[in-house]
Amino acid sequence: MRYKQSLQGILTICRKAGRFSMGLEPAKDAVYGGRASGLLVCTDASARSKKEAAYFAGQAEIPCLEIPFTKLEMGQCVGMAAGVLAVCDDGFFGRIAALMQQPEAEKPPP
Repeated sequence: MRYKQSLQGILTICRKAGRFSMGLEPAKDAVYGGRASGLLVCTDASARSKKEAAYFAGQAEIPCLEIPFTKLEMGQCVGMAAGVLAVCDDGFFGRIAALMQQPEAEKPPP
């Protein structure tokens, strides 16, 4: 639970800094425009959205991660219920990726 709270905090700060492109088409534009550091896909995004996000990320050689939030939970964090988000900042994306790669027992408190 604390792990998700840490992710929520980072996502909220990233949104306030204006470092997101939210939604499949805006995320695709950010990827192909060279602004995206990586893509985040919600757990309940459609199979088509997940497939397209992985394809765009592969084309641009950037990571595509499935984040442990539903679209509704993501909407509460960032203000828009989107299934795919492009993070347009290396620092923010690096911190999100690092948190997601830690084993559950080692995930830091908020």
